[in-house]
Amino acid sequence: MNNLRVLILGFSLMAAALPVSADIVEGRTANGRAYVSGGIGLEESERMKQMADAYPLQLLVTSRAGAYLADALVTVVDANGQKILALTLDAPWLLVDLAPGGYQISVTSAGRVQQRNLRLVSGKHERVVIQFDVPADTAKNPAFPVK
Repeated sequence: MNNLRVLILGFSLMAAALPVSADIVEGRTANGRAYVSGGIGLEESERMKQMADAYPLQLLVTSRAGAYLADALVTVVDANGQKILALTLDAPWLLVDLAPGGYQISVTSAGRVQQRNLRLVSGKHERVVIQFDVPADTAKNPAFPVK
């Protein structure tokens, strides 16, 4: 019986040492600022929510019913017309460390495009939720209730 306890404890320690999620992606914008994307599954979504306050831009892509969406193309352009970021999200959350200033965000999903203009102010966070009408949106339990 003691061997079983040691084995269970060993597996528990190994699991605790694993990263929270292998699917959270970290990267850098064109001007070297950090971004993080992720949010597939409950644990990963919770991790992204915990990290959100460290980033001035918090972008979330959902259906109108509130279900998280992935495979959206996101482009961020600064006030000078410089493309800061262009990537396809494998998950619904994108957190970006952008400098204060004006930006245009463009999100494309299933052939539909939405744009937002925003001004980031030092010390404040902007949370942008982009919602798309998904033709066959059958999500019964949205991970993020949209208000």
